[in-house]
Amino acid sequence: MTRLVHRPIIIESWQQEWPMCFRDGDTVHHVKQIIDSWAEMGDWWNGEGERHVLRVETLDFGIYDIERAQEQWFLYRIWD
Repeated sequence: MTRLVHRPIIIESWQQEWPMCFRDGDTVHHVKQIIDSWAEMGDWWNGEGERHVLRVETLDFGIYDIERAQEQWFLYRIWD
């Protein structure tokens, strides 16, 4: 089961082009691995462009989809 949240996050550290750590409010999540990555087209009729999505596993075994759209990062989905 998943939960859609779509809220802004802050990427705190990078390893080459991949985020290694992100902040969601007061919580910092350390990325253990990138599970998958892909691109999606936004609502083109509303002027949205392409989004880049990463499915990540964190050190505390959480699974999250984070996305980059228009130079900003968002927590898109939380996997239960």
